[in-house]
Amino acid sequence: MKTKDRFLEDLDWAGEHHTQLLEKYREEWVAVCDKQVVAHGISIAEVRKSAQAKTGRKHIPVYFVESGSNIYAG
Repeated sequence: MKTKDRFLEDLDWAGEHHTQLLEKYREEWVAVCDKQVVAHGISIAEVRKSAQAKTGRKHIPVYFVESGSNIYAG
């Protein structure tokens, strides 16, 4: 499978499983590889770095598990 296809498939999986991820990773970043959470935490940079070290892959989707209580101003 191509890297782009695998990336998008894992990102789609995270979105489809948001409710389940919310139970365990509320307000955290999660890195998903092969439809599994391989790293999580509050720092996107650290989550990405940890996931790359664990998997050996350079491109891994990192998804924010938002609870809906955030306020964004622009």
